[in-house]
Amino acid sequence: MISVKMERVLDTLTKNYMPFTLLSQERMSEVVNIVRFIEMREGEIFQITGGAGKDYLFVIEGALNVITDGEVRCIDGPEETRKSPIILNSKPSTSTVVARSNCIICHADREMLDELISWDEIVHMMEDTNEELAGQLDKIRNSLVFRRLPSEMVELAFTKMRTIKVAKGEAAVEQGGEGDSYYIITEGSAEVYSVTLYDDEPQKIAELTEGDAFGCEALISGGVRSETVIMKEDSTLSVLDKSDFEEIIKNPLIKTVNQTIAKSMLDTDYVPIDVRYAEEFDDSHIPGAILMPLFELRNRIDELDKTKRYVVYCHAGSRSSVATLVLAQNQYDVVSLEGGIRDWVHETNSVD
Repeated sequence: MISVKMERVLDTLTKNYMPFTLLSQERMSEVVNIVRFIEMREGEIFQITGGAGKDYLFVIEGALNVITDGEVRCIDGPEETRKSPIILNSKPSTSTVVARSNCIICHADREMLDELISWDEIVHMMEDTNEELAGQLDKIRNSLVFRRLPSEMVELAFTKMRTIKVAKGEAAVEQGGEGDSYYIITEGSAEVYSVTLYDDEPQKIAELTEGDAFGCEALISGGVRSETVIMKEDSTLSVLDKSDFEEIIKNPLIKTVNQTIAKSMLDTDYVPIDVRYAEEFDDSHIPGAILMPLFELRNRIDELDKTKRYVVYCHAGSRSSVATLVLAQNQYDVVSLEGGIRDWVHETNSVD
């Protein structure tokens, strides 16, 4: 919840300041998530560190000076930043704000603002070509995979998608079936079941809700499906066919490295992750590797540290490609080892 005063300030921002004035009503409701408002008293000094990109600074009330890299910009009132915001340097550079009167300033994440603007364009395009899918766009957008794709690839994905209905209790995909499509739940929920080497009966390994995706494993590996997905309620799915999945999602998101580059990475600060079965790991594994079998990855992903970088491997590269996509979708810095441990000529360990 924001205060009544901040609601008024937010309203002023979205109605009077570029590029907020370009946003649709739907996107304007999201602005509060990408900005922060700072109140300053006359004479107060405040330091701002920019984001990954060059963030924006807007003056809502008052007059101030902004000092960046020794250069001073004097802002005498809000009107000076309504059409052209102050552009901050990217981190780790900082800017110093000195209030010449009581002030309210707005620090906006430029990259996230660009994303909102791009999203509006995608929605407008889809409304002209696929009205049914356009109504589901915000739910699809929240799918982790699309957060990592450039806007032009997101736009392309939406033009290729089709919508299907799956009734409660029905299986959208079945273990052992052909992998021919990638699915995103836009309405409804599902349970994921799998039979592994250790099981006699199917075991529930995950639950999926709106915005969650499934079906990538078989598309990447080229094998049959490893899971059965059963709908918990009548559901709507957006579907991307195999060839489109490879072009739009697989190729941009799955980074592979050869054995030489992987060895150099591991000699620095990269951490190896082994996504094979425990028996395979015990027989031979890269020193220091974290054992996280692919079928356990969804449930154990939070055990990993997003501040670290990872090299994922399996026997020959198929399972590690699947794991790399899952981890990349969840904001991990990760690459897949080409050829897996099968082609690894460097040191390995075993468990006696």
